[in-house]
Parts: sequence; C-alpha cells; structure tokens
Amino acid sequence: MRIKKFILLLSLCAMLSSCGGNSSGNGTSSGNISDTGQIISENTETASEIPSETRISETPAPHTEASTLSDTGSSEENDIPGTETSEIRETASETSAQVSETEIPDVPQTTAPTAAETTTTATTTAAPKPPAEVVIPKINMPKADGSSVISGDNAEIDYSNAAEGYISAVYNGSAAAAKIRIQCGDTQYNHDLSVGGKREFFPLMDSGSYTVSVYEQFSGNKYAMLISGDFSVNIKSSTGMYLYPNKYVDFDSNSKCVRKAAELCAGLTDDVEKIAAIFTFITDNVTYDKQLAATVQSGYVPYPDNTLASKKGICYDYSSLFAAMCRSQGIPARLVIGYAEPDIYHAWNEVYTDETGWITPELFLKNKGYNIADATFYAGNSDKEKISEYISDSGNYSAVYRY
Repeated sequence: MRIKKFILLLSLCAMLSSCGGNSSGNGTSSGNISDTGQIISENTETASEIPSETRISETPAPHTEASTLSDTGSSEENDIPGTETSEIRETASETSAQVSETEIPDVPQTTAPTAAETTTTATTTAAPKPPAEVVIPKINMPKADGSSVISGDNAEIDYSNAAEGYISAVYNGSAAAAKIRIQCGDTQYNHDLSVGGKREFFPLMDSGSYTVSVYEQFSGNKYAMLISGDFSVNIKSSTGMYLYPNKYVDFDSNSKCVRKAAELCAGLTDDVEKIAAIFTFITDNVTYDKQLAATVQSGYVPYPDNTLASKKGICYDYSSLFAAMCRSQGIPARLVIGYAEPDIYHAWNEVYTDETGWITPELFLKNKGYNIADATFYAGNSDKEKISEYISDSGNYSAVYRY
C-alpha cells in the first residue's frame, strides 16, 4: 500500500476596497483617451495611447529573496498580456509537484492455520466499493437579456444582469482592435474586446455607480470612444459573480475541465475537500511552459480546456483552469493578478467556502489538513515546505485585478 503525503498550501491576498457612489443614468459620447487614461474632447486633433490595462493602487509587501520561489534562486521574464506591464518575472520549474511515497508492507502472518482451522474457518471477501457517480453539475451561464443596454456605433453594452455581478459587451465594427473600460469610483479596469461581433462577459467590482465605455482602434495604440453610459447597481451577492464564466475563466457544461472537475470531486461533499482535489490534480499534472512565457504576446487570454489538454501553461493558465474547475463545482473562485515578492507580476487564486469565507494567506484550514494556494509556485518548487511558508505569508502578495 502506498500513502501519498500532500502538502497543500495557501496563497491569496486582501480583497479590493469597495467602490461607491449613487449617480445613475445613460448616455453616449465620443472622444479619445489620453496617456493617463482620461477621456479628452472629441475636438482634440490627436488621440493618445490607452494602456491595455490601467494599474490600480498596489500595496507594497515586505522583501523576500528570490530564492524563496525556486530551487535555483533565479527568475524569468514572463508576460501576462492585457495589462500595462509587459514584463512579468515568475519562477517555476518544469517539473510538477513531487509527492513523497511511503511503502507500507503487508503484515506477515506469524502462525500458520492448523488443518482443522483450514477446514472449518470460512473465508469472506469484502465486496469492492463501487466508484462514486460522476455528475456534471448545472453551470451558471451568464445572459444578455437586452432589457438594459447602452448602444451606438458598432457596439453594445448589456447591463441587464448587473445585479448578478457581471455585464457583457460586443463590438461589431471593422477596426483591428477594441476595448471596454469599466470604472467604479477610483477603480478602473480596461479589457480587450474581441472583434467580429463576439459577445463577452466581464465581472463587476462591487455595488456602486459605474461608467462603462467602448473604444475602437483607429491608429496604432490610439483609440476613439464609440459609446459610454452610466448605471448604478446593488449586487446581490459578493461571491455570486465568481461562479459565472467570463472572458478570462471561460467554460460551459461541455468543457473538458468541467468533466475533469466532476470526476475529481465525485463522492465528495465538503467544499474544502473538493478544492484540495482540484488543486492537487493541477499541481501534480500541469507543468510550467517556459517557451510560452518567453514568446507570449500582449492580448493573450487563457483557455482552461487548452491548459488541461496540453498539461502546461504560465501562471495565467494555472489560475484560469483552477478557477474554472472550482466554479463548475459551485465554489466561488477568483482569478487574481498582482505582485508577488520580490516584484514578480503574477497570477493566483482566491476561493470561498461558507465555513471559512474567502480563503486568504492568514487562514489555515488546519482542522481539514489542507492549505490552498498559488498553484504555479507550488507545482514548480521541489521544496514544498519552504514554498508553503512563502505562499502562506500574505505580505508576499498584493492584488491588483480580480476576475
């Protein structure tokens, strides 16, 4: 018999501050975006660059030596496209998590049965336990009802289901690129929009007043506003939006990752056990893709089924796959992008259970025996105890975006 000892760890960080405001209304306008991301008048003769994603405030974290993250102490240049920072340093080895195994030999029989015992003792064999049934759960699919929209030249924003924590947008123009800006209070996210009329869904930040705009490219990194509008929303659940698929965590009931999550969680009823099963599978089977990290282009978006099929990816892929598999099991999970010490632009996850709330580095589920964490760093480091200590320190992580 073999017993695998798994050290599962926990990494995540503090939630973004709530956004506020109570103004409401709709409207459309046109214009450009300045280098600082401010909308300028349509009468301005030149339009300047819009960053693919504007950085929001980050919390500095205590310094940690780079050797904490890898066996060699080296770091690599990587990229999470779609953000204003083009360089990401992230450390991970190509090997998956190493699992120690302990042989437990069968207990030898010390005395042989007598002939009489042999003839009179009945031998019984326990019936094998049938495998747990694999059930594909119902997936919470986002909708665009068309009851509340902001529309105009070749673009539409549907906020009919904003109370569920998400909106959608579609761009039908002929430009090579388009973007959507979602702003609530001082928090602002800029997302790439697919061209060709594909509708895409994006999470909101919190209850409050929003301004949402769509821009299209007209020259290089210059974009002109097509539509813009305002609305206020009271989101029903702070966790509900993280059960739906979106642009960065894309899945449906037919996805291979949904089927795999159902297989891993078959027979399990405790959310923490499900999270542990998913985390263990990913860290044991997905290896870090150094070639992709070296060649990835701005605008790259992870797709969970591709990561599952190839069994490799960068931190963005690890986090997207983990979030998709958890969400498909009804467990709220956030894909988080931010900084890990020392100054590593990185992606990881936060997960929620009713018994614990949002699992953060300070929260150890010792009674369950599991710590949930940064799948990329854990999978790529052979010193599990050392990397567990790093990931368990909230000071090593600073969240910038949550999807």
